[in-house]
Amino acid sequence: MSIKIASVSLGCPKNQVDLEVLLGKMTDEDFMLTNNPDEADAIIINTCGFIEPAVMEAVETILEFESYKEKGKKIIVTGCMVERYKNEFEKEFPFVDYYTGVGELKSVIDFLKNNSKPKQTEKNLYFSKNRVILNPQSFAYLKIADGCRNRCSYCTIPSIRGTQKSRKIEDILEEAQRLIDGGVKELILISQDTTKYGIDIYGSFMIKPLLEKLSSLEGDFYIRTLYLNPDGVDGELIDIILNNPKIINYFEIPIQHINDRILKLMNRKFNSSHIKKIFTLIKEKSEDAFIRTTFIVGFPSETEEEFNEIIDFLHEFKPDFAGFFPFYPEDGVKASTMDGQISKREKNKRVKQLEKIQKKITSERLKSLKKEKILCFAEKYNDDFDFIVEGRAIFQTPDIDGKVYIIDGVADSGVGPYLCKIKRVVYPDLYCKIESPYINEVTDEKSSC
Repeated sequence: MSIKIASVSLGCPKNQVDLEVLLGKMTDEDFMLTNNPDEADAIIINTCGFIEPAVMEAVETILEFESYKEKGKKIIVTGCMVERYKNEFEKEFPFVDYYTGVGELKSVIDFLKNNSKPKQTEKNLYFSKNRVILNPQSFAYLKIADGCRNRCSYCTIPSIRGTQKSRKIEDILEEAQRLIDGGVKELILISQDTTKYGIDIYGSFMIKPLLEKLSSLEGDFYIRTLYLNPDGVDGELIDIILNNPKIINYFEIPIQHINDRILKLMNRKFNSSHIKKIFTLIKEKSEDAFIRTTFIVGFPSETEEEFNEIIDFLHEFKPDFAGFFPFYPEDGVKASTMDGQISKREKNKRVKQLEKIQKKITSERLKSLKKEKILCFAEKYNDDFDFIVEGRAIFQTPDIDGKVYIIDGVADSGVGPYLCKIKRVVYPDLYCKIESPYINEVTDEKSSC
């Protein structure tokens, strides 16, 4: 009889892809998948361990499923948190049947088949050509590399996932075509640092030729690029993204700070002048482009004046979306032992101050689109009101930039995309009316949204 598997995915899209690959391999080997833990023989909890809140979420989730152990279910914990804290968690949660870290998820299959812990296996993130997409079928994350060659002083990623390991272009193209053929409308490129894709296997940065090759694949689809580290963004890359009709005019550029002293302490490989230059260049080339960025707030020794530089930057450059995160002094990172640690209360106060400013900036940008028709995907029915369809505008990245609620019109062409009109903006979400399905008859012109 087939073993039934339920799963929970925590953390970032890169972590989600790891689980999707595992689940795909499990279906290849006659495991059955279920969304109901009560029906499952085993429950896989794929964890994130990047920063303190992610670890706490993982702990709470493990404890939530402890009762299923009493019902005879096997509990399996995988992912980044295991890579960081396996020894500690084995002692803290002895009811868990099996732990395995990053790159060793395939060993879960051996454990369940043989009912015993397998010997250590070779780390491999891409052990199956099939994936079980866990999000709405309108999009899929396409991981082009794993690990990171940067050594930012606040970051745990290199210690968890190792140095950068890029996939071969032909493997990425093969997976992308499978996803497109399966009905995916948006490929979202992810890695720890997308701009440095390929340097480890080709000897040079290959994100530009990869984008060109991906956009030449057959099918009706879009490409979104995430994790564009600023030092790898130049005029040529900006032009490729803006001028290619299959690539969305969206730049996710995590800058983390704008003060040069703090950037140096963070061990970032760029300065404030470069950041301002690329933000200016994007907006000069296309007023329609959307920019998202992130900041770490309350980095050790950050002064009030240096914090105010972030405020000034927001007012002057007006990123369309931005996330603000208090600095977490994680175990093993250089910044955790730096002088001038700032209190949690002060960090949270600064975060709230920035969020208030950004809310106004984003709301103004969204309201400015009310006179235009925007492109939207219809992805699912609302959990509370089944007459409302949820989705995203093409300038919204899943889970971080808000949602679209379709309150009028008919979504009769599947996930779309559709041409919509914004009826109301309730930050960060949009309430829209479908005007018509979008028919992309002109491939050499790019929709403004």
